Amino acid sequence: MTVVRRSPQPDLMTAGARPPERIVVGVDFSEGSLAAAQWVARHLGRDATLTLVHVVAPPRMPNVPTLRSGQMAEPQSRLQARMESMSGALHGLARVIGRASTEVEVRVGDPVIQLPAYAKLVDADLLVVGGNAAFHAAPRRETATTDRLLRQLACPGLVVRNIQSAVSTVLVAVADDTAASVLAVARMVASPSSAPVVTLRLAETGPATKASALATRRDGVVNAEQVRMIHDVARVVRANVIVIGSQSSATDVDDNVARLVARTSDCAVLVVPQCAGPGLRWADSSRPLVGVSSGLDGPAH
Repeated sequence: MTVVRRSPQPDLMTAGARPPERIVVGVDFSEGSLAAAQWVARHLGRDATLTLVHVVAPPRMPNVPTLRSGQMAEPQSRLQARMESMSGALHGLARVIGRASTEVEVRVGDPVIQLPAYAKLVDADLLVVGGNAAFHAAPRRETATTDRLLRQLACPGLVVRNIQSAVSTVLVAVADDTAASVLAVARMVASPSSAPVVTLRLAETGPATKASALATRRDGVVNAEQVRMIHDVARVVRANVIVIGSQSSATDVDDNVARLVARTSDCAVLVVPQCAGPGLRWADSSRPLVGVSSGLDGPAH
């Protein structure tokens, strides 16, 4: 059985928590990514070093019919022209959002690989991508890239959806083995607007064998119940950002709780990967976890 403990009041203050210092925003020039870049610049990363990153697909190499027709392409020159064009578009976006000092970067390859790799390279506090306004219970073409991206994270990843104002309330769902790192990230995203953080503790009760745990994982019942309760409490406390830890990997199953929350939530969701531990720059494990144990036993309503 899954137990969620919810404090009757916000139980974690953000006094002394530092805001994000470096944020990488993935921009594919979709409506969602443009909105995400503008929101980050105006509300979350006002004092942060902001880098807008676009990933260009590598050009296709000429095939035999192309060579026979005498229309041999010049992949390298076309790629260079594409990169220069995208760089100019990113500089234009930086001017639109009012951040003249914003950095831009154009990379080549798969965005699922390139965005996390670049965020790790520059030691970013956050990797931000835009989410679709509509959410889906199952992966679709428009959510496939985000689902894959969340498997590759090396730093916390924020999927921005349906959020236009500053962070008002952060709902953070923690388990015993992820509490320190997830709470540290929650403090960080809440600090620019001094938003309260409401903590939910997810725990398993009762004896569980390895076989039963595998069976539970296979049918997804417990995971689905956790996702439902997270969404219910988010609505109750009117959270516009949900923070949750993920222990998944690139080969993990599709019913991972963090990815399910990111896919089905109608608000922004920040996923903290397992590899992002307290030893990283953004996680201050020396601070006590104030109020994490307080709250009401039993399911939250």
